[in-house]
Amino acid sequence: MFCSNSVFGITIAGTGQTSTTSNELSYPGQHIDKQSNDCPGNLKWNTTGTTIISGYGTGPNQLNYPNGIFIEPKTQILYIADVGNHRVQKRYPNGEIITAAGDPHGRAGSTPDKLNCPVDVFADENENVFISDWYNQRIQFWQKDAKSGKTVAGNGSLGTALNEFHFPTRVLVDSKKKIMVADNQNQRIMQWTFPYDPEKNVGSIIAGGNGAGLNPYQLNNPNGLYLDESNQILYISNEESHSITQWVIGDYEPRNIYAGIPGRSGNSAVQLYRPQ
Repeated sequence: MFCSNSVFGITIAGTGQTSTTSNELSYPGQHIDKQSNDCPGNLKWNTTGTTIISGYGTGPNQLNYPNGIFIEPKTQILYIADVGNHRVQKRYPNGEIITAAGDPHGRAGSTPDKLNCPVDVFADENENVFISDWYNQRIQFWQKDAKSGKTVAGNGSLGTALNEFHFPTRVLVDSKKKIMVADNQNQRIMQWTFPYDPEKNVGSIIAGGNGAGLNPYQLNNPNGLYLDESNQILYISNEESHSITQWVIGDYEPRNIYAGIPGRSGNSAVQLYRPQ
């Protein structure tokens, strides 16, 4: 974790080694709690985690390559993008686990009732979910208890046009229902309006869009997104340049490099390795 105005990071989970023990991780994802983002200098963390869902399979309490997670702050419901099972699972605070979107039995597809490698999820307090349907090149919206979803960004085709994606990764939605998506291979962050208008299904570029590279105005496989909505600042993880960029929405160049050294991966306190 990097605190504001510091070039040094601190390890808050894991040991740097891949393992299945409770104090280590293997290709982790993450979720940032907006309700508690203070960063005191004497911050201490528990060095071991608690497993709440585990096991490989298609059962309701099993997963297959889970990636993006989201905790809705008011309901405290945990949502999990279960990539290999082509579904989104949700876990209620009482421990009940059900499928929120996609085929409960793990079948992939491109029809409205299916997903294909969903990599991220965002939810509102009414248990509606926005899903980055990675292999289908679209963002899907599923209402609570719905049997199928609706496309709210992208057209299902891989491409560079403003109504297309090239493997979308992270998705978030602000208080005004603007949908923001990390368009990974197009090296840009896209913004779409909600609700969906099929006659105006075109997004706008709010960061990047200048090819992959290490120049200030470029992104390099953008993956993770975090929005400071009050200041209209996006924090973007650049997987291939090993850095986190702080970008004011709509600017041509980022405000600064928030964490990491662009183009230099490593395990020192000032470096990152393929941040997600």
